[in-house]
Amino acid sequence: MKKTLRRALVILLAIALLLTVLLPAMSIFAHASTVTQDDIDELKDELSDISAHKKDVQAQLASIRSDLAKAREALALVNEQVLLTEQQISATQSLIDALQGQIDATQGQIDESQALLDQYDADIARKEAEIADLEAQEQRQLEEYYAQVRWMDEHGSISYLSILFEASSFSELLDYITIIGDLIRYNDRVVTQLRETQDALAEARDQVQALRDDEAVVHTQLEDQKAQLEDQQAQREAQKAQLESQKAQLERDRAEAAALMEEIAASESEVAAEAAALAAAEAEVQQALKNAERKYAEQLAALNGNANSGDWYWPLPGKYGISSLFGGRYLFGRWESHTGTDVPAAGGTPIHAAKDGIVTYVSPNKNTSYGWYCMISHGSGYTTLYAHQCQRPIVSEGQTVSKGQVIGYVGTTGNSTGNHLHFELRVNGVRSDILRLYPGVRFTGYGTSWYGANYPAGMR
Repeated sequence: MKKTLRRALVILLAIALLLTVLLPAMSIFAHASTVTQDDIDELKDELSDISAHKKDVQAQLASIRSDLAKAREALALVNEQVLLTEQQISATQSLIDALQGQIDATQGQIDESQALLDQYDADIARKEAEIADLEAQEQRQLEEYYAQVRWMDEHGSISYLSILFEASSFSELLDYITIIGDLIRYNDRVVTQLRETQDALAEARDQVQALRDDEAVVHTQLEDQKAQLEDQQAQREAQKAQLESQKAQLERDRAEAAALMEEIAASESEVAAEAAALAAAEAEVQQALKNAERKYAEQLAALNGNANSGDWYWPLPGKYGISSLFGGRYLFGRWESHTGTDVPAAGGTPIHAAKDGIVTYVSPNKNTSYGWYCMISHGSGYTTLYAHQCQRPIVSEGQTVSKGQVIGYVGTTGNSTGNHLHFELRVNGVRSDILRLYPGVRFTGYGTSWYGANYPAGMR
């Protein structure tokens, strides 16, 4: 699109330069006291140049409008992309928020599991201290028990009854009975306490093992929770990275949209200025041309107040032989009314305008009885016609021509038996004898010669 805009600016500069050259010239034409055919031709050339520029500009305008349409389509796509990116950002932010909620929940579970592990550690520490105390107590009781066993082993098997028989008095008997009772109770107490301590120690050890089993379960759960937390945090970071990428893309899309909007606005402004400049230039030149042609027509009317003034130019200089006069004649064995004067000449001989005037008609093709031909209006109702040309006349409708200007070339197109010019005059639409406008010209034909319309007797 930038390349197209540069081309458009080049054309704008060309138009500006063209206007710089043309407008002063048009101003001169508008204020000139007289207008010549060269002035009109110059204006037509300038108008032709502007028309050529107009075609180029129209092509550029079409290209720019195509680019503008594409830019608007691209802008619509960018705006849709911006909307989609905003939706993606919103969805990603919602996902991040949801992941953060999961992370917070998992962290809460981890905190609870860690607190439970800490509680287990404290309980196990207390139980292990209790076990240590019980083990120490068990050791003391075992030592006491082992001491009692060693004493009994050293003193042999003693019968409590023999001890009683050794008493020498009743009082001593009572003392022995008390001693034996104390001994029996002591032995029972030592064994009982040892059993109780061992039972308590076994129970404490079972409790510690149970605590350690539960702690292992909680520890495994804690590791799973930590792994889950790391995964959730990784997902969150990935989503944050995606979010930043989406935000960056959004900024790029918005910048692209803004650039497209600016470019579209600039393009439309340049197109409008270009079209306005072109229209102004064309209007100015067309108006100048109309003014020049009107003034020139007025000059022609003033000059041709008496069209039959003798101021007529013979269309084929040096060719004054006449092969067929205006009026009735025999052609191909039958009588017909001949509407003009036939002047033989070699094919390709230049044909000149008989007088200043404006071209009113140019045949679009050669498939007519006149073949290729054109008509020129000279004012005061006088019109001349030039027929059977070898090619399309070299003038165009609306063109102003001057007396003696080449307008075409002799040929034999249409209803013709050989190369010649069919030269015809119409006065207020009525066909007339053209030779009467050349009273001082000597013509030949039919075995005689004459001046202008002074026909010898018997020629008609």
